[in-house]
Amino acid sequence: MIEPGDRVLAGVSGGADSVCLCLILAELSAELDFSLEIIHVEHGIRGEESIRDAEFVRKLCEGLGLCCHVIRVDVPEYAKQNHLGTEEAARILRYEAFAEEAECGDKIALAHHMEDNAETMLMQLVRGSGIDGLCGMRPVREGGRGEVYIRPFLALERRDIEEYLRQKNQPFCEDSTNADADYNRNRIRHRVMPELCEVNRQAIKHMNDAAERMREVRDYLDEQEARCGQDIIRKEADAVYLDAEKLQQLPKALGMRLLHRAIGLAGRKKDVTSTHLEAVWALLDRQTGCMASLPGGMVARREYQEIAIRRKVPDGTQGICVEILEEDMKKPCFAIPVSDGKMECRIFSFDGNMGKIPRKMYTKWFDYDMIKNGFSVRTRKPKDYFVLDAEGHHKKIEDYYVDEKVPAAERDSRLLLTQGAKVLWIVGGRMGYGAGIAEHTRMILEITYVKEE
Repeated sequence: MIEPGDRVLAGVSGGADSVCLCLILAELSAELDFSLEIIHVEHGIRGEESIRDAEFVRKLCEGLGLCCHVIRVDVPEYAKQNHLGTEEAARILRYEAFAEEAECGDKIALAHHMEDNAETMLMQLVRGSGIDGLCGMRPVREGGRGEVYIRPFLALERRDIEEYLRQKNQPFCEDSTNADADYNRNRIRHRVMPELCEVNRQAIKHMNDAAERMREVRDYLDEQEARCGQDIIRKEADAVYLDAEKLQQLPKALGMRLLHRAIGLAGRKKDVTSTHLEAVWALLDRQTGCMASLPGGMVARREYQEIAIRRKVPDGTQGICVEILEEDMKKPCFAIPVSDGKMECRIFSFDGNMGKIPRKMYTKWFDYDMIKNGFSVRTRKPKDYFVLDAEGHHKKIEDYYVDEKVPAAERDSRLLLTQGAKVLWIVGGRMGYGAGIAEHTRMILEITYVKEE
């Protein structure tokens, strides 16, 4: 991880893990002949406590004769402006601070250990990650500006670190937010991990061993992906194109990685989950014009013998369109990815109690037998209509938008559940007559629209 002559910048928060890292690197710097500097990022979250931690790190460095860079950022304001959670905003600004302070080739040392890695694996798993997420943290990885991140403690458990500090009689700071169950990682750390360790005392070690084996699998797939990608992926100015026939001939595990790579080339990989990848993979069996929506305003579209991934829908089409076929409707649960979230679908039997019908804007019950042949989730088309009553009176969607005073700028982005030109549900608005359940209904299709946070 460290070579003679390297400049190493260690991220030190003042907590036990990073203080231990600071002490060990300080001891090793002369022996291994590298220079060491410390970076402390003050997030602007915890008021006086945060300022206290910064002062603690400054004095620790002063005692060790190390240069200390204290960088202050405003996490709450950044989170607000970018519609992010506090955890995600803090992580982004912290890594930006590291990259700004480093020069190309500098090593940035971070104090993540085995428990951190196991927690990360679980976080990625519940978010819907694939192989890459289950690999956990990379011991060494290159950043976007040529800086190199190293994690020397990934082979250590937290108790090893705490024992070292006890032997050194070295104090450290306690972050009060580490006990706050509002943070997802804390819930996993304080509730889930202890339960797993009750099941098996070696759970953390076994998870880290599994991550290492998964990294070996990933490295192999990376090699195959790079080789196949040259023949299947084509990047143009307007979109990234994949050869559908060649893609379909590959093992799905490899094909899905190529899809992920293509999405990154077209715009971004952030927030792309296995649900999105499955939706794009399904386009291999769809006809020209079928689309799947992706995060960040991107869309994948079947175009004859190719799948095109782009930020903008080409002229002549109307927004997004995700087609759900009859075979899709045989699954008890499935999700439909859309540009700003997903639609969660659940099929179950109806007990005849009409009082249970949800009265929510974004959760609706449909008669499964009436919709089981398939439907589409899309934006409007010129001839769209919905049925008003039992007599079959119709209303055009355009007229509905006018009557309901829906702003013109929003009309093309409103999602519809349709069969042909017939609208079954204006998502967030009314349902068409006859689409919902009745006393004779046997099975229910429940659809809930969930917006991205």
